Amino acid sequence: MTKQQKTTLLLVAVLAIWGAIGYQIYSKLDTDEAIVITNSIVENYKPEKIEKRIAYTVNDDYRDPFLGTIKTEKKKVKKKSVPKSNPSIPFPNIIYNGVVTGGGTKSYVLTIQGKQELFKKGETIKKIKLLQANDEKIKVRFNGVTKSFELK
Repeated sequence: MTKQQKTTLLLVAVLAIWGAIGYQIYSKLDTDEAIVITNSIVENYKPEKIEKRIAYTVNDDYRDPFLGTIKTEKKKVKKKSVPKSNPSIPFPNIIYNGVVTGGGTKSYVLTIQGKQELFKKGETIKKIKLLQANDEKIKVRFNGVTKSFELK
């Protein structure tokens, strides 16, 4: 047999095999049988009772084979909750202007929304309380929100 005859014979064999496979697929897809659905299957349906499964936990208190360490439980850290301010009332514009000393007491000059006010420590004006104050810095609270301001 020559090389060309062998190639022709192999080509005919491959086409015959693929033709058989294609015919099998075509015959399975092209069925003329009608599919009949009966109501008896639906009427006799009874759902199975499902039993509650037992939950399993994995004990992971063993030595890590790769690191050689034993897993320890992390300590939970409580976070301090910061009181949220009322979103409808924004924090007012405050400027720390300075200190006025007289009569043995100190008063602190603050500009609130463009108007100057004199505060003493612990005093509340327009819902603004002066918590701490010194010559360079003050700390005020408004609706539960605390902010610090420096001398301008």
